Amino acid sequence: MSYQFTFPISKFKALIVITYLFVGTMAFATSVADPNIKFTEANKLYAEAKYREAIEVYNELIKSDHLSAEIYYNLGNANYKLDEIAAAILNYEKALKLKPDFEDAIFNLKLANQKTIDKIDHLPELFIDSAYKNFVRSRTVESWAFYTIGLIFIALLLLISYLLSGNVLIKKSGFYGGLLFLLFGLFCWFMASENQKIINQSTEAIIFAKSITVKSEPNESSLKLFTLHEGTKVNVLDFHENWAKIKIPNGNVGWITKKDLEVI
Repeated sequence: MSYQFTFPISKFKALIVITYLFVGTMAFATSVADPNIKFTEANKLYAEAKYREAIEVYNELIKSDHLSAEIYYNLGNANYKLDEIAAAILNYEKALKLKPDFEDAIFNLKLANQKTIDKIDHLPELFIDSAYKNFVRSRTVESWAFYTIGLIFIALLLLISYLLSGNVLIKKSGFYGGLLFLLFGLFCWFMASENQKIINQSTEAIIFAKSITVKSEPNESSLKLFTLHEGTKVNVLDFHENWAKIKIPNGNVGWITKKDLEVI
């Protein structure tokens, strides 16, 4: 007598699905872990004073869209160790764009700026305007948006308690608390909007040329206005072909070639 083994189709399909899920989960875990492995590798190279190699690994992470304030900060540190001041300033600025309250990046940026040649006076600004902009930019757009969602969610919970509860105290607390958290949420939404507006209105860049002459017009034969050096931070007002119109903190405006700067 012979026996034939039959494997139920439903079980076979289930096994295939489980296999795909397992493979997919492992692939996802690998993709998540890989940036962490690369970041650890780059940090190890930095600790061994292999700064050029560390820079290559940090840049690989950035090119793969694995962006974080810590990566830019460590990249800036490696640039600083190699006396690449313009690159160090650029990466510290990028770190602060992602994390405005990053104290180590703020401190190291000050150190790097001390090594630049150009010491430009800033135009006087009203204290209220300056304080307002600093407050708006003390958090990223994403952070303000996160606060908005959280506060509005709490407001909704409190308002639901107002609608459903039969207790007078709970109803009053839910109503007034809900309105209060809703107002806070709207305030954070407004801050996110203002932050994005400041970012859109202000394109900043770092000069990478050792020395460059700023021109009155976007052509080589135009009038020479003033000279800037490596590491100086400028505002970019406009682009025209291979030229960029810039403004420096003291209010002076002129044109330089785009290849001589890197946008933050």
